[in-house]
Amino acid sequence: MEHGAVKRLLAYAAIYVLWGASFLAIKVVVAVVPPFLAAGIRFLSAGAMLLLFSFWRKQPQPEGPEWRNLLLLAGILFIGDYALLFWAEQRLASGLAAVLAATIPTQVYLLEWLWLRRVRISPTAALGLALGLGGVAALVLPSSLLKARAEVNLYAPVALLAATCWAVGTVLSTRLALPKARQVNAGWQMTLGGTLLLALSAGAGEWRRLSTASLTPRVWLSMAYLIVFASLAAFSAYIYLLAHAPARRVASYAYVNPIIALLLGSWLGGESISPRQGIACAVVIAGVLATLLGREGASQQPVAVEG
Repeated sequence: MEHGAVKRLLAYAAIYVLWGASFLAIKVVVAVVPPFLAAGIRFLSAGAMLLLFSFWRKQPQPEGPEWRNLLLLAGILFIGDYALLFWAEQRLASGLAAVLAATIPTQVYLLEWLWLRRVRISPTAALGLALGLGGVAALVLPSSLLKARAEVNLYAPVALLAATCWAVGTVLSTRLALPKARQVNAGWQMTLGGTLLLALSAGAGEWRRLSTASLTPRVWLSMAYLIVFASLAAFSAYIYLLAHAPARRVASYAYVNPIIALLLGSWLGGESISPRQGIACAVVIAGVLATLLGREGASQQPVAVEG
């Protein structure tokens, strides 16, 4: 196997496994660390590392309106998305959170169709949208209107709202002036987003609720994983694949990540889902796959999924 093929294979493994496993790592961390604080530490640390790399490479830094746009996106993507995701995973199974996050490409597709009018709906994509909507409804809505489970009534819709915030920010980013270098763009978004999350954490009084005695090696390792592997290594692999592989093939992580997350949540996290939820997850993943395969006339750059 040629060197380039090996690098692509390793890069696919990174975005499949590293992003897929990030949902379980979040679950481990927020069981002990308050959610906004945990998210702030993760992204401020990862963002600072990316910025140091960009300074070392002497890449052009933001200027003029780019600063305003970066701050706007940081608020939408990190306060609107990651604050909600980390909060929801205090009670929601990591595998279910990953399935709901996998709807981001579908939501972006809908926004591009309804808002930007730059895509059209093919029959395959329409089937995917219908499957995705039905699967999400089965996950979010209670199985019984008279006796509903609290996590389905509250935490799953919050995780879905988090995915919607990411989709809105993704579409908005295509209309804003942002730094050209991906490391600079992502680095400043993470740094600003992490700072906003830490401010939110302080305002919510989370710092007083943190018990350092409860920070076990498992929690430290999970946080390190989120910073180094889920944020830095997987992102670097994603950038590499965008330049060396077809966009639709790169976008396959959108339906592989939740499968990885479900398997790891069951194997390492002791999570279980009901037969109804399992069927709903399969329907959502099938819907995402059909939507990506049926996408016509859209931008060829895939959408990064939260994780």
